[in-house]
Amino acid sequence: MRLLTIGVGAKGAEVSSLLHKKGVKINRIPLFRCYAILNNIEHVGRVKLNERNKFYLPKNSDVTGIINEIMSRYEIHEGAMLITSVREEDVNTTVELSRKLREILDDPVMVLGVLSLKDVDSGELRSRIRKLKESSDYLLLTREENVNETVEALNVLARVGEIDLKRRISGEVVVDTSDLFNALTRDGFTVLGQSKRNIPIFKFFMKRSQLLALRTQRMVDMVRDAVKNLSFDGDVQSAKSSLIVFAGNPDEITMDGLFASISFVEGLNEGMVVRYGDYPIPRARFLSVVVLFSGLRKIKFD
Repeated sequence: MRLLTIGVGAKGAEVSSLLHKKGVKINRIPLFRCYAILNNIEHVGRVKLNERNKFYLPKNSDVTGIINEIMSRYEIHEGAMLITSVREEDVNTTVELSRKLREILDDPVMVLGVLSLKDVDSGELRSRIRKLKESSDYLLLTREENVNETVEALNVLARVGEIDLKRRISGEVVVDTSDLFNALTRDGFTVLGQSKRNIPIFKFFMKRSQLLALRTQRMVDMVRDAVKNLSFDGDVQSAKSSLIVFAGNPDEITMDGLFASISFVEGLNEGMVVRYGDYPIPRARFLSVVVLFSGLRKIKFD
């Protein structure tokens, strides 16, 4: 899934540059096409992006010129993601960007809100979150301290629907871009949980049945860890849909583990639609999982 990625303000630009540096590539093509829009001249120089991909926007200026410049470049996107803090000025710029992009794009426009709960009144914070939700197709939330984990999760989700021409291998259960967008709901907000394990090299002394059991249990444990460490605190019982995606060495992904993971997530909310799949990476020495919950209505600030 190739995303037009625009960071707004200092925090949004920081995350955009992080995705530029650490974002996944398939067939040597980056899946995140990263830009930054800033209203502070000093911040423009600090952002580690290609000079052509950084834009200065004076206060109360129209974003149309910047959008036209970005869209004039020949790039293929399957959606757009705007990244912003909850600073009032950043939120207002993101709302304007989102509305204008939705007018010209057929693809979904997502907003990733990076929340710091310091020095912000809870009522004002809810109001700004509501603005971001109403102006976009989908709203993802993460705490500022969870940004690195959220980037890891986005890297897994971005692989969805992509075909590596060198490896040419399909997963146990194929998941594509439509599955991801169908898992996202316009009502409420979305949170992500992520877990990653390195795979031990020496396992030749184990019997096949024991090794299969180990792999299955690892998958379930990883899903439990991901659910315990969500990008933002929300009431999972209010979620309308969920998506589970494993990525890594295909030898470490078992159908028993996948179905046990589904059962665990379904047990959290019986009314939730659960989608699932995996993305194999041959010879990888790790296994990652992302658990997405969407349609959450209740925000926890504790």
